[in-house]
Amino acid sequence: MNIILHILGSPFQRCRNARGSTAVEIGITLLPFLLSFFGVIEFGMYYFHQHTLQSATHEGIRIGLIGATLDDDDGDALSREDSIIKAITDKAGEFLTIVPADIQINPINAVAGGPANAGTAGELMKVEVDYTHEFFSSLVGGFFADNKILIHAEGTYRNEDFIL
Repeated sequence: MNIILHILGSPFQRCRNARGSTAVEIGITLLPFLLSFFGVIEFGMYYFHQHTLQSATHEGIRIGLIGATLDDDDGDALSREDSIIKAITDKAGEFLTIVPADIQINPINAVAGGPANAGTAGELMKVEVDYTHEFFSSLVGGFFADNKILIHAEGTYRNEDFIL
């Protein structure tokens, strides 16, 4: 029996030459590690953009809620609709570039896509903002169409009794 075991040898004796095994182990573990690493960074940026967009939307809603107006860069007073849009773009402007055409301001019962209308006192209003987040690595962004995903923020409010 000992002669047979000696001839066959143990299964581990055949693997004594370990050249290349390190490269194989790195190849096996590197892809999941990089996917996890970039996934944490990518989704961290995604949630940061989502939070920034929601915060900017609430800032625009606050301006519309009280009927306030802002001034443009030349010091001229803006309309209520333009003030809401300016508040949203200014609040998000440090981190996101929001196109004013992606901001919808309408009464609740109005058809979406019409001209911006901040409503009158006591009217229910809805502000919707869209932003296209683009992933910077195709390792994670490849799971989404064109490495992009749409972020949508909205809020509904009732105009206070303000004097126009």
